[in-house]
Amino acid sequence: MDRFRQQFVDPGKQLEAHPPVAVRAATVRSSDTVGQIWNPSKAGTPSVELADLGRTRRFRSVLDAGCGWGRNILVFAEGADRLHAFDTDPEGVQATKECLEEASDPDAEVHVWDGDLLTTEPVPPYDLVICYGVTHFLRRRERHIAYERLKSWTRPGGLVAIASFNTLVPIPADLRALMPDPPSDSTEVRDAFEGWDAVFARSHVYDDEHEGGIRHTHSIDRLILRRP
Repeated sequence: MDRFRQQFVDPGKQLEAHPPVAVRAATVRSSDTVGQIWNPSKAGTPSVELADLGRTRRFRSVLDAGCGWGRNILVFAEGADRLHAFDTDPEGVQATKECLEEASDPDAEVHVWDGDLLTTEPVPPYDLVICYGVTHFLRRRERHIAYERLKSWTRPGGLVAIASFNTLVPIPADLRALMPDPPSDSTEVRDAFEGWDAVFARSHVYDDEHEGGIRHTHSIDRLILRRP
């Protein structure tokens, strides 16, 4: 077992508010969101559980499927041989490329590109696959395609990290057009990754403030799962 905390929460249970967490861009071009990119935060610290993981583990190959501006993959740059990331936000792609090139080892392979979760073709397998703040933009049928892709990119024994909003707290009115069919709770992801060991799992509610003073309350599931 990794030297990493486990926290298992009833999928239907709402927890206390969480400190603001930056939310990443939509890295999909589904039928309802073509041409739309929502990236309310162009900077920010990594998600706490990924920062913890980065302090306790080194991964030789990492893929960030929806990298935003690189805040999450950056914590895994040290010691990695391959750092791959994609996003549909060209500014985010460039920012991630620059920060990884600065932080990674000189011989590391850094590749960051404009890519869509449903169609892009990375170069698996990877020791760690990150997909934070992306799948809730997809409809259910598309999410299941995405889950199968994420699974196929993760090497045996490797980890996949997923974070997604759910509807335990209703999606804010100004975001519903971008998130027309989010999952109801973590059950969908757990079922899609049946047989994978949960290294970390947390379902909670938090209040967030985005650039421009926009405030939202989100219910979110965060899971890190190990492939058999």
